Amino acid sequence: MAQQLGRAIALLLVLGLVLLLNRYCALEPESVGPGAKLVAVDGDSLRASNGDEYRIFGIDAPELHQTCTDPKGKEWDCGVQARTLLRKLLKSGEVSCVEKATDKYGRNVAQCRSAGVPDLGETMVREGFAIDLGRQTGFAYAGAESEARAAGRGIWAGTFQRPGAWRQDHPRTN
Repeated sequence: MAQQLGRAIALLLVLGLVLLLNRYCALEPESVGPGAKLVAVDGDSLRASNGDEYRIFGIDAPELHQTCTDPKGKEWDCGVQARTLLRKLLKSGEVSCVEKATDKYGRNVAQCRSAGVPDLGETMVREGFAIDLGRQTGFAYAGAESEARAAGRGIWAGTFQRPGAWRQDHPRTN
């Protein structure tokens, strides 16, 4: 009887271990969605209805309060426009994201797609409302950035401060 009980406990432990390994060591990261309600916080950040925050993989968009300058020297709200484009892309259909990492703020870094938009990050860069993160992500969207720059789309139509430099010059106060 004790031997059978020991086997049963061992089997339960092995089963539990297999379930934990499957949950936390799966080769394919879990997707966010389908069906998750995501909203654009700014041009490269999303928030799910459960409060989880996501940073879009491979890009850096103008900060929400950042301005850029058009070819005639007039300032425009490029950060707000970047968020507006991302909101529009999110509305194109059901959104799903595959988590790739976690950033220093605890946000999930994820590659996201929606109906008709295979890669939200690439589209943001191609439309000129985000830049490629470069070496940090293997120049994932360098081609899209070159295309946007050559066409003078979005922030490339005039002048702008790179988002990382803008954040250094305008640190958060909260």
